[in-house]
Amino acid sequence: MKRLDVKSLLRFRSVSKAWKSLIDSPNFVAIYGIDHIRMHRILVPYLKAPTSAYMSFVDHDDTFLFDQTNVHVLPREHNMCSVRILGSSHGLFCLECTYINRNNTEGMYLIWNPSIRKSVRIVFPTNSFSRVYFGVCPFTLDPKLVKITIGSLKWLVEIYTLSSGSWRKIYNNLPRGTIEICWYTAIVVTNRIIYWDATDSAVAASRYIVSFDLTSEEFKLTEIPNFIAHHKYDISKLKHSLVFLKYSETEKVVCEVWMMMNNGVSKTFTKLYNIAPSNLLPHGVMGFTKRGTPIIKMRHDCEPDGLYVFEPTSERVTKIDLDRAGNYFKFYNYYETLLLHDC
Repeated sequence: MKRLDVKSLLRFRSVSKAWKSLIDSPNFVAIYGIDHIRMHRILVPYLKAPTSAYMSFVDHDDTFLFDQTNVHVLPREHNMCSVRILGSSHGLFCLECTYINRNNTEGMYLIWNPSIRKSVRIVFPTNSFSRVYFGVCPFTLDPKLVKITIGSLKWLVEIYTLSSGSWRKIYNNLPRGTIEICWYTAIVVTNRIIYWDATDSAVAASRYIVSFDLTSEEFKLTEIPNFIAHHKYDISKLKHSLVFLKYSETEKVVCEVWMMMNNGVSKTFTKLYNIAPSNLLPHGVMGFTKRGTPIIKMRHDCEPDGLYVFEPTSERVTKIDLDRAGNYFKFYNYYETLLLHDC
């Protein structure tokens, strides 16, 4: 049964009480979520006037043409003003939404499973001084929201777990107050760690990676080496590891891919390869497939921007032919899971 897709499993819950009990059991949900046979997919938000839309397709080894479908995220009864994906973890997404309710603007977080098209709402008061991030604890499979407020040279951190339905503060092992997260840069969530790019206002030209362990709920600070930090760079995820995308501003745009080893414990950074496709102008690396192959946003001659798969060994570039027209500006890896099906 672990080899079945999510849609089939949900249908088979109606076969008998025994099958329903098995599929609904926490042990089966946990095993199904970590099994290597699970189906990997890619979610692509794209601009489709007057708002954004979402398309999902299978992350296949050879082609991305299989099962391209539009997916609906939002509750249809709400008049949405804005929607922003906070992140994805263990097959779930978290969206920050504002909507009109009786002429008042209200906000909510939406924890969403695109595989079963089910979501859970968390209403929240708007606070422009805080930022909220999302991840799933790999051991309890409990979705968590991490709210960070930085001010008056100290950090205030609150954790919301879906199982408890409430917020609680944590006080131990917080970063020093001079550490400031770069809000405008990418946030990366791996198997159990949330990563942020950060600086220290007390140290000139300093660059750090702040990490938060979703299991132990501890923060850690890792200094970014000068050979990366003194260049234009971004952070991303390759399988379960953090990688740095170091861009060079030369005649030919080159992106070096560096992996941080052992969550920064050994402070070792290993160069994997260069991304330097010929005859194409790269705009940036969007992310990586389940095999670790980079997907880049590029322009070919006078054609509109497109998504391309770059093979590091052969340097072969293949365009992903998407069925829907639009401006593709991000992409997210996820895999099918049964989480939230009983909520």
